[in-house]
Amino acid sequence: MIRSSLPAAVAAPLVFLATADLRSQEPQPAPWKIGVLMWHRPENDLQALAGLEGALRIAGRPHVVFVEDADSDRERALAALRRFADSGVDAVVALGTQAALLCKEHVRDRPVVFTAVTNPVESGICPDWSGSGTSIAGNSNWVPSDTVLGLFRRAVPRLERLGILRSEDTGVVSLAELKAMERHLAETPDGEPRVRLVEQRAADVDDLGPAVQRLADAGCEAIWVPIDFLVYENMERVTEAAARLRIPLVSSSLRGALSGAVAGVFTDYAMLGERAALILLQILEQGVDPSSIPVGTMRGYQVVVNLGAARRLGYDLPLPLLAVADRIIDEPQVAKPEDRR
Repeated sequence: MIRSSLPAAVAAPLVFLATADLRSQEPQPAPWKIGVLMWHRPENDLQALAGLEGALRIAGRPHVVFVEDADSDRERALAALRRFADSGVDAVVALGTQAALLCKEHVRDRPVVFTAVTNPVESGICPDWSGSGTSIAGNSNWVPSDTVLGLFRRAVPRLERLGILRSEDTGVVSLAELKAMERHLAETPDGEPRVRLVEQRAADVDDLGPAVQRLADAGCEAIWVPIDFLVYENMERVTEAAARLRIPLVSSSLRGALSGAVAGVFTDYAMLGERAALILLQILEQGVDPSSIPVGTMRGYQVVVNLGAARRLGYDLPLPLLAVADRIIDEPQVAKPEDRR
């Protein structure tokens, strides 16, 4: 694969070019043109992008990939989609829920493959998990609510009241997580321990600390950091407030799990990207109708335990939690500057 390098000041998509072996004298198929729309650049989407690129290289079909970062700006995203159309891309890949929603609304004349979308049904991308019925297909990083709650209860064994910290403006995904968890909790059989879910929405960055305080005042034994951009991109505000109140954070977001939660559960995003490439191959190479492709989900999940976060709280992590950990870290993982864009 040959990668071009463009100056940061150039307002143009990054281009990755996979070429055929020049020594071959056989006619080569025309390269696929694939546009990739990123709403922003969180670590999970970057991992999914790496998985997508790697799988396309292994597939061996010549291809050109145009990667556009909307930087959380709707007009910038729409301009990127127009450039994709002008370039005659064969398909668009949407990384994340917001990117997929925009593609569903504005891309009608070519297939769209989404990945790293938490709940495409609750978010309105697909009517159900059996398929979209339209030109969009993809896979999900959804972790079932019973799995999420099961980990949280391992982290906080006497959990009775769980707070969820969301934002007012960037909470599309976290709302889907909230609704699914509410349905799961409503189905708790009689006689089994019940967990009450308490929601607080932060109006802005400055309201994150006060929102943590409000959850503590409501008697929450733990606070859930879901997949919510404002929350996980400002984890230092959340962790400072939680440490002051000595209340553990648990998370279903990769960034939250690495940046201050005592425990977190999420999917393998690089593998999600690889599976998105397989869906692209089904559509572009095999001619499968994207409307009939069921939404892909993962069966295995990764559990991260953060010893450093627990130590700062003076919180003793239960042994059953440590026993199921796939990864144990001892300090918050600081994102690179480019990952904070």
